[in-house]
Amino acid sequence: MRNLLARVCLLVPLAAPTWAQSQAVQAPAVVSPEVMADHRVAFRLYAPKATEVTLAGSFWLQEGRTERMAKDDQGIWSFTTEPLPADYYSYWFTVDGMRIPDPANGRIKPGSRRTQSAFSVAGPESALLEAAPVPHGEVRIVVYPSAVTGTPRRMHIYFPPGYETGQARHPVVYLFHGGGDSDDAWTAIGRANFMLDNLIAQGKAKAMIVVMPSLWALDPEVVTGQGRRDENRELFQKDLLEGILPYVEGHYRVLGGPENRALGGLGVGRDFLPNVALATLGTFRYVFHTSGGVDPEWLPVFAKKYPGVLDNPENARRVRFFVGNGAHDHSNPSAKLWVKELRNRGYEATYFESNGIHEWPWFRRYFAEFAQLAFR
Repeated sequence: MRNLLARVCLLVPLAAPTWAQSQAVQAPAVVSPEVMADHRVAFRLYAPKATEVTLAGSFWLQEGRTERMAKDDQGIWSFTTEPLPADYYSYWFTVDGMRIPDPANGRIKPGSRRTQSAFSVAGPESALLEAAPVPHGEVRIVVYPSAVTGTPRRMHIYFPPGYETGQARHPVVYLFHGGGDSDDAWTAIGRANFMLDNLIAQGKAKAMIVVMPSLWALDPEVVTGQGRRDENRELFQKDLLEGILPYVEGHYRVLGGPENRALGGLGVGRDFLPNVALATLGTFRYVFHTSGGVDPEWLPVFAKKYPGVLDNPENARRVRFFVGNGAHDHSNPSAKLWVKELRNRGYEATYFESNGIHEWPWFRRYFAEFAQLAFR
């Protein structure tokens, strides 16, 4: 049998290349992004049949800015930025109306609605975001059974250096992602774990546990503008109090009581975090709000929805608010109004402002500021 098979194999000729294969043009190699020594960044995309390609990203100081890329005779589209500050950024291309990540770049910023590409520009200014030679904490992916939703739900949890081998109990921050993100955002692109490692090592922040839950309580996920956003928020805040918080305090070495709990981050729309904060204000002493605030028409709604909460002098004495926002962020007026209203009611409200927009390079800065002031 072996000899027969050998003869059959010898009689079968090798397949000749097809006409299409022989006519195929080898695509040129593309390097994208290319970070240059002077911190300019070149982006490239091979799309010979495209009629228009644009670039957008988190590195400009104008929200919604896009730039048209230029096409060369090889079909490669390109655009080079001005020098960028050292930081971690995300970006995407739009090719004839279709938004895509960079196919030449394997670094990805994950999200719940869209995928973007990511890159970094190295420099002393971004040292806080790097994995420095200091003791490191641990990020765990935790799946817990939610009686509220009737489904298993996922969250990411950061434990500070030494948690695994120590006996100490720690305060807890419940940190929210944004409307375009998921529960891995604060570690995948936010770099919160490395920031805390470095701040704790420098003695600038207390060792803390950070719980990063998914805000998407409905399945499938409900995003801004789909009409069920309020339903999703109310289900999430119920799960926060009845599912997430008891699970964390029942499974890990945490310090209990409102004085050892913080709540904050972004949210699914600007009204998400203020609503959750007011609905749970007796549970948390610290409320951190990045790139958001309140609009004037919400204040009477809050007064009716949460009677006696915001205007309660006891709450004003007990709860501290922290609000971070950028001068070019679309939510800047809402943030300043929120701080003004809080201060008028007697709350201690700390405000951080950058020159940034509504993007992760600035969200990180506000969290780093907050982490140094929480639980003090």
